[in-house]
Amino acid sequence: MNPSDLPAVLYVDDDALNLRVFEANFGSKFRIFRCSTPAEALTLLEQKRNEIGVILSDQRMPQMTGVELLERARTLAPDAKRMLVTAYSDMQAVIDAVNRGQVSRYFVKPWDRAEVLAALEDGLKIARLELRIREVEGRMMKAERLATLGQVTAGIAHELMGPVGYLSQNVASLRRDLECVVQYASKHLAADASPEVASVLEDLPSLLQDLATGADHLRGVALGLRAQARGEDMEASADVAEVVSFAVKLARAEVRDRARITTMGEPVKVTFGPVKLCQVLLNLIVNAAQAMEGTGRPGRIEVRWTQREQNVVLTVADNGCGISSELQEKVFQPLFTTKPVGIGTGLGLSICKELVTQAGGGVRLSSKQGEGTEVELTLQRVQLP
Repeated sequence: MNPSDLPAVLYVDDDALNLRVFEANFGSKFRIFRCSTPAEALTLLEQKRNEIGVILSDQRMPQMTGVELLERARTLAPDAKRMLVTAYSDMQAVIDAVNRGQVSRYFVKPWDRAEVLAALEDGLKIARLELRIREVEGRMMKAERLATLGQVTAGIAHELMGPVGYLSQNVASLRRDLECVVQYASKHLAADASPEVASVLEDLPSLLQDLATGADHLRGVALGLRAQARGEDMEASADVAEVVSFAVKLARAEVRDRARITTMGEPVKVTFGPVKLCQVLLNLIVNAAQAMEGTGRPGRIEVRWTQREQNVVLTVADNGCGISSELQEKVFQPLFTTKPVGIGTGLGLSICKELVTQAGGGVRLSSKQGEGTEVELTLQRVQLP
């Protein structure tokens, strides 16, 4: 077994001989951290708190007693089991250790090797079991919250379908009525020319088309939400250029005052539904725009895509605040967010990863704090017959 995989025990004693004896007796069974002063032990605990399963301390030491050390260790490493080594004359220390340091065991010098070994093994087993229980509880809480969100999502999808239906019907009616208005206005413009009115009439068809496209997208979002809530799968393909263009329009309000957005790529189709792809892109673009807060420099967002053999690599890059290295592994976890309370739900990136993975693709994030972030999606390209 690799020594780094062994469970860790911290032993604190100001006597160098005792430290060597402890290492000689238990070094083959456990990974041992030895400290000769309480101050050294507290510094080590701050650095290794997630690695240490048992803290064993001598009672009589200069500057700080073992009880005081274990009491402070409760804050630094609450998951570690705490044990005290004392002498016959230190019974009050034992009482204090139980009340203040909440030790699980104490030993009287000279300690018995078999007794200490059994206590260390039990302490580490208990620490690992408690950690697993907390992990299971955490997953159960996340599952409960996600189940609730699923119910809410289904309700939102149901409520969206009504207004979307009204919007689609009114757009169709408006298009028919507009034809009459345009014909009537065109006759009058021939006799009384008005460049302003002519420009408005010229723009109206494209505005109506945007409304119709928006209504269709909302319907697709509602159907997608309903399908996700039911666990259904909606297979489709999408033109990356078209979806990017539409996602940029939808994100315009979030991006406008924060960054300049550019797109670059050739038309290409991927085996990914347009609604889902738009949902992923919209999340990434909005996140990129929000990352500009507090940077003090002009924001820049780039959406680019290229073909690579059987795949399409779609990238959303920004020059925002970036993400620290220790948080980069967590950003795709459900309910994890780096945004202030009330701003983010912690679901955007996790949903993006889930959707892309379900479509047979992959997600990679790279970021440098203070410089920016780049999210790369690898999607399967539609193969031409």
